[in-house]
Amino acid sequence: MDIGDIAGNPIAQLVFLILSAAGGYKVWRAQQPAEAKERADSEGQIAALGTWKELLEGERAARVKAEERADKFAAERNEAMQQVWEMRGQLTAMNEALTAQTSELASLRDQVRQLKEQIHAPQ
Repeated sequence: MDIGDIAGNPIAQLVFLILSAAGGYKVWRAQQPAEAKERADSEGQIAALGTWKELLEGERAARVKAEERADKFAAERNEAMQQVWEMRGQLTAMNEALTAQTSELASLRDQVRQLKEQIHAPQ
């Protein structure tokens, strides 16, 4: 079949048009899966990035909460230590006062004993 035969024959033109369309469709279908794979891969990567971003944000939020709890714990610990040192100072002062009162009580007992001896002493 010569190209000149197609130009004058409408049926040959129709067949040529159908075959050209079929060939174009075949080429288009051959490229379609590759494009779909690339598009699916890109969409998958975008979805994975979104998931990773959400995980990262969750991890950051958890870390911030953990740091807040650690700061609160440290503040409470420091306050408790301050109270312990204050109580230790109070106990030291109380021990000193008790020692002083014990010695004063011993002194008073000695005086009472001496006074009792003077009262009961033969005259």
